[in-house]
Amino acid sequence: MENQIDNFVKNAYISAFDTDSDIIKMLMLVNTKCLIDDFKQRYLFVDNNRLRDELRYYKFYGAEYNGENLLNIFLPVILGNNDGEKCDKELVELVKKYVMYFKIENKYSEYLIATLIYSELIHNLLKNPSIEYDEIMDMIKERVVSLNIDMEKSHVVKFQMYRIGIIKTIDEYKDGKRNSSSDICSGLLDAIFDIYVEDRDESEDINSIKKVLFSLLGQKISTEIENIDFVDSMAEYTVKLKKYKINKKEYHAKANPLEIISLNEGDSIQDPILNKLTVKSKIINGNLLKINVHTKSGEYCFRFAKKS
Repeated sequence: MENQIDNFVKNAYISAFDTDSDIIKMLMLVNTKCLIDDFKQRYLFVDNNRLRDELRYYKFYGAEYNGENLLNIFLPVILGNNDGEKCDKELVELVKKYVMYFKIENKYSEYLIATLIYSELIHNLLKNPSIEYDEIMDMIKERVVSLNIDMEKSHVVKFQMYRIGIIKTIDEYKDGKRNSSSDICSGLLDAIFDIYVEDRDESEDINSIKKVLFSLLGQKISTEIENIDFVDSMAEYTVKLKKYKINKKEYHAKANPLEIISLNEGDSIQDPILNKLTVKSKIINGNLLKINVHTKSGEYCFRFAKKS
């Protein structure tokens, strides 16, 4: 049974990379690298110091947010944790950080509830892959009804109103009715509906979630994934974190992506965030300096704008 769960976790992780969304792939790796396996307390937590510097780097190499569904970036925390309650505490804080980072605080309630539903669903599927659709809907509804989260007063009213609306939406999905809303929770409910009731063609956002859920149900995953060997190694790493076999140490360095500017083509350094990196090219185009670097995790193109 343990080996089966390990395989499901690994396959779900890899499946999330079968997407055209660079932002999901990049931030899944970021969040995986920020996880600490706490053997004593038996859970994984996010190293916020590491996350701070990872997002400093991401600012210069990362894909821009274009309104897509980012739910899968939280998968490493969900898949790596065995304790659902402790996992949810980490998710609450991580969602808050990302909606602030991408300046989408207006979607805070959507992402918060959707992420906690996703966590509840995944942890239950790992325990019982044969769970039925009605049971899933009841389980999700109970989770949303029981939510009790400390938050800033400015968010409370909107959160409660959104939660009431989602409870009604869950009942509609249970009765076989579809919701035309494009919010994050409805997207997740659409994915669940497609898997258990009626499968249809959907947007890439929803397909990405469906691939993860299908893999948790034992469906064979795609191997047409860029840098698959590295992704596979990170999936294995997540399984080891889940078993507290890494003994990851907290990050105490202070990295500055601007230091990459001083490197020349061909230079190699040991970077606190990207580990060994080699500069492949430096190109100046007007006020923009592009530096392409090679690392074990792939190629990164850093973009530095010259101050006017």
